Amino acid sequence: MKLADIIPGLSVLISLVSCTQTPAPTCIVEGQLTGLEGDGWIYMTDKWNDFEVIDSTEYHDGRFRFEVSAEHPTWVALRDGYFAEFHSFFNDSGTITLNGSADEARRSHVGGTLMNDYLIALEGKLAEIMPEQSLVKRMEQIMELYTSAFEENAGNALSVMLIQQSAIGFHPSILLDYLDQLQPYLKDKSFTQNLKDELERLLAVSPAIEGCDVKPYYIDMEYPDVNGNMIRLSDVVNNPKNRYVYIDFWATWCGPCRMYMESLAQTYKKYKDKGFEVYTVSCDTKTEAWQKLVTEQNFGWINVIGGMNMLEWKSYVVTGVPTSILIDCSTGLIVGRELYEDLLDSKLRDLL
Repeated sequence: MKLADIIPGLSVLISLVSCTQTPAPTCIVEGQLTGLEGDGWIYMTDKWNDFEVIDSTEYHDGRFRFEVSAEHPTWVALRDGYFAEFHSFFNDSGTITLNGSADEARRSHVGGTLMNDYLIALEGKLAEIMPEQSLVKRMEQIMELYTSAFEENAGNALSVMLIQQSAIGFHPSILLDYLDQLQPYLKDKSFTQNLKDELERLLAVSPAIEGCDVKPYYIDMEYPDVNGNMIRLSDVVNNPKNRYVYIDFWATWCGPCRMYMESLAQTYKKYKDKGFEVYTVSCDTKTEAWQKLVTEQNFGWINVIGGMNMLEWKSYVVTGVPTSILIDCSTGLIVGRELYEDLLDSKLRDLL
């Protein structure tokens, strides 16, 4: 057979293959934002990989257009030439249109692609949960929404955000399993690696669940009370009168913390004679303000102050206040975390 006889056949085959190939997914981002007058540059950066620059484009009087690969979606931020961030979204397949003010864009999400539309819909459903319901009921509904979201987005970029957002409601071992399902390129992100490290540390100070072999023993600490007397946590745990000790990390400048104190006072009054003790740890830096509030409110439990640099912020993985820990005095094990209002009451009712 001659070469001239083979080439026409190859040409037909190549043509057929090129016609059947699926085009690479593309993310188009275009729009016009006020606050970007004149000419300049916009950068699309990877927020989950130390703001690595993915692409750049020029803007003219606020008008711009990106066209980037959507093969490996991540959480990106648009930033101007001074690297001031003005919008964040997933760069998955589709067209995202941005209009309005660059300043307003910092505080809103935008649709146009599957993952961005899903995120907006999820936030809408979360906003519909009635605040006047009990905390137990609200948490049940939130968990249901996130469980469905995990099932529908297993392994993709949106699931990374879901893992971060649901760290309070879900046990760390479950979130680590979801993290393990991520696509390889997402596992390599610096943000994801840091998230995994935090979840592994959180696992050591979270109540155990079935199938998890980690023994979450409490970590001792010692800080001064309003009179300057050092109060060691282990002394409170080992007090034969106490069956369960509740640690509450809080601050006088934290609105939700102070609102919650009223509920905690009612719970304490209800269970203190049954072996329930409270050990609140303030992260205030102004001792006088803390002493004044604690004295005025006359909290009946143990109050100490550790400041913002206490080592227990890291050892107990405290990422914000309030953060609570419940300890079983008979074993030294942590049996509850992030228990507030009727969640705490329900737990103590079962235990006591």
